Amino acid sequence: MKIFPTYLSQCDHSLFNIFKSEATVYFHWPFCKNICTFCNFNKYKRSENKLGQHFENKMENSLLRETQTIFGLTGVNKIKSIYFGGGTPSLAPPTTISRLIQCVKQLANTDEKIEITIECNPSSLNMTQKLEEYFKFGVNRVSVGLQSLDDKKLKILGRDHSANDGLMLLKQATEIFGSDSVSVDLLFRKPGDTIKSWENELIQMLEHKPHHVSLYELTPEKGTRLFRELKSGELTIPNENDTASMYLLAVKLLKESSLERYEISNFAKAGSRAQSLHNMSYWHGTQYLGIGPGAHSRIFPLDADLRESRIQTLDPQSWQDLVERDGHATRLCKQQNRLEVLSELLVTSLRTTKGTQPNRWNLFQPQYSMKDVFGAAEPLKFFYLNGYLRWGMNGSFQATDRGLNVVDAILPTVLNVLGEYHTRNKFSP
Repeated sequence: MKIFPTYLSQCDHSLFNIFKSEATVYFHWPFCKNICTFCNFNKYKRSENKLGQHFENKMENSLLRETQTIFGLTGVNKIKSIYFGGGTPSLAPPTTISRLIQCVKQLANTDEKIEITIECNPSSLNMTQKLEEYFKFGVNRVSVGLQSLDDKKLKILGRDHSANDGLMLLKQATEIFGSDSVSVDLLFRKPGDTIKSWENELIQMLEHKPHHVSLYELTPEKGTRLFRELKSGELTIPNENDTASMYLLAVKLLKESSLERYEISNFAKAGSRAQSLHNMSYWHGTQYLGIGPGAHSRIFPLDADLRESRIQTLDPQSWQDLVERDGHATRLCKQQNRLEVLSELLVTSLRTTKGTQPNRWNLFQPQYSMKDVFGAAEPLKFFYLNGYLRWGMNGSFQATDRGLNVVDAILPTVLNVLGEYHTRNKFSP
């Protein structure tokens, strides 16, 4: 089945084929020195007995082989960015990072200054040598997992570093990569957070003049130690009203420091090149190839116009065994229909200041424009009239600055409008 109906022009098909040829790559290194109390990502505690040289070599070889296989399933010939996440990818041997970068460059074209990012957790060890090696290998962006500047809260979160360790890593990374190429992660709604203590953390962080900040609301997830501690009453976190106040306070303070919000959790220095190009690709529907245990992909298989959702096997040992046998370890593979693709596009892009772009919408839905679907929808009138949603000059569908503050509350209505329109007009697959 084709995502495009037959009446589309050759020009439209050409644009779609170009779109299908481009992607980003995500590598997942699932091991950590310690497991954070709040984390529900696919991660495993690093054991020196298990993660010896032999095991790390097998991990590297499996990542290389799965990369080659997944690329071979697609028509991708240009990679726009590479991202190393986890887990803690800075625990991987630097040579593994280098070989994976070279593998991608051998399989596809890349721009000379392609964005290559690695997540780094602070530790009591000096990271300068590793950072210099990453830089030499072509990594040009670092995401520093600061999370908090309060040592007591870091301990509650299960972090194995101090606030000073985090600031030292930030300093080292900035000296090597430059301010525009370093991002800081902070959590709010932590146990023990108050509006005042959060303000103090923000002020302290801003004293170091970061050019990119990612703020994440801590969400208790089932299966985590933090969830159990909250449920038992051993710990408490701020209520919803205080959490909203913390977010609005952060937006205000970051703006006063010329850090502009370009996505609800991401802020970049005005006039800089600090925005994450990799994440922007995710948010605006570019296909991405996920390599490693538990990695997710959205890809167009060869000669197919329906996008696939893929998830790799979670357990590292099982993942390695499957890669050795089959060349890849995909455990779930599902064709996405047009409604699913459009829903994902709206959920991610409406969280950005750019909103949902018409050129990207039209690639996935050439039959009905966004104005057809959302322009006169009765359930959305409240959001238009009260300044939460708007139409941009280029025809983009956007949340306003006010709307971005509450976009998660707006999205269910937007998705319902899309679903009802789909039911009435029967989108083709």
